[in-house]
Amino acid sequence: MTDQRIIEERLENIAQMLDSTTGFLENVDIFIPKPAKKMIYSMLKAEEINGIVEDIQRRRPPRMVLIGRSGVGKSSLINAMFGSYLAVTSSVEVGTVEHEMFQYTKDGKVLFEVIDTRGLKENIQDGVDSAEASMQKVIEAVKPDAFLLLTSGADRSTLKEDAEEMFALTRRLKSKTPIITVVTRVDELEPARMKDATQYSAQKKAHIEQKKQQVQKVLKHAGLKHSIVVPVSSYIEWSNENPQHLSEEERERLTIAFDGRYNIDTLLEVIEENVAFNVALDVMINAEIDKAVEKIAETFVKRFSAASGLVGASPIPVADVFILLPIQMVEVSLIAYLSGNKIDGKAAREFITSLGAVFIFGFSLRFVAQQGSKMLNVIPGAGSAISGTVAYTGTYSIGKAAIAYYIKGKSLKEAKQEAVDAKKSLSSDEKQGHSGEAYEQHEVTTNGKYVKKKKSKKTLKKSLQQLTKTIFRKKEK
Repeated sequence: MTDQRIIEERLENIAQMLDSTTGFLENVDIFIPKPAKKMIYSMLKAEEINGIVEDIQRRRPPRMVLIGRSGVGKSSLINAMFGSYLAVTSSVEVGTVEHEMFQYTKDGKVLFEVIDTRGLKENIQDGVDSAEASMQKVIEAVKPDAFLLLTSGADRSTLKEDAEEMFALTRRLKSKTPIITVVTRVDELEPARMKDATQYSAQKKAHIEQKKQQVQKVLKHAGLKHSIVVPVSSYIEWSNENPQHLSEEERERLTIAFDGRYNIDTLLEVIEENVAFNVALDVMINAEIDKAVEKIAETFVKRFSAASGLVGASPIPVADVFILLPIQMVEVSLIAYLSGNKIDGKAAREFITSLGAVFIFGFSLRFVAQQGSKMLNVIPGAGSAISGTVAYTGTYSIGKAAIAYYIKGKSLKEAKQEAVDAKKSLSSDEKQGHSGEAYEQHEVTTNGKYVKKKKSKKTLKKSLQQLTKTIFRKKEK
């Protein structure tokens, strides 16, 4: 089984796990009050987390509209992105005959779908609509994920015209579809003899940067000031000198004899960041298998952190930890499973607590002191909601530690450091915290007013230990 298929199967199983979390929560070895369970189920069905299920189930190849003149290197670019000499078919007609959906396939699977405009002015008019009007109809019907505006680094004579047409098209469409301008063939910039991207000289890199700035200037003048510019080289020498003459089966057996690709990883990251996650999934899995698992896990962490942030920001009828800890346990379990480690709720909980006292529930003692008595009181309804930022930070830090431990294969000590670094990078609250023997607390009284109270470190520590014993005890029968 290929690495791609293994990841795809894990994703499918993760979608099933998220879709039926009832069993997971019934078998965890911690006490969860009924009101908390109800809210956990609700949170796991919320858009932030349930969206993961939908994205996995609806994942599909990216669909791009390529704007660029003949010979600009479109097929070479896509082959470079996937590191394979892909077969190209045009069996899917779109709108009119001159506009077809070119599908790039490997092992019978579609990896990329492209509407190749060949430059709007190069399209043949159909006698009824202009090329531009015809293309507009196609784009409205297809709903592409992004526009790729290609221009050759060795020749920018057509860029101004293409950019103006691109701007006019997006205005007519009232489109918010991202536009990514790809400057191809930068390997041909001086010194042109340098084809190994790892050996580019400072002079060549300076010429590439200069070309990028020139392109940005033209785009700005054309009205495309928000287009992202990525200079690349798709230069690859294959194991056969004439791959275009090979059969599809022979092409799939081709290997890279010389790799002169430059900045392709950056382009892939730009595409992943600017398209929907269900589309980005296929790009990750099929283009960067070594990085795909980590990137997918990062998305999981962001989604779970967002859900935790909502818990922290909203007043709820039970202590937040009863909800946040199970949410974090699910997060850790999914990350572990994505890496090939199937763990249960107990193992997930033990991983979280193994991060140390400062990360219990994802919060440090100082955060507990700052945020009020709710964290120190296990009586439902007591206290006020903790900060949404703190809840987000805690879940994010735990998720980053899980990625370090399960996916990157780092030690527990290194995973702890990842959590610490993540918390520092996200939380400015920690830097503004009180110091000294006493911490300030805010507690909500019965009449809804805030009063200040003082608790020593010793008292806070004892209260936290009591809370730990309560929530970590075996589920009551």
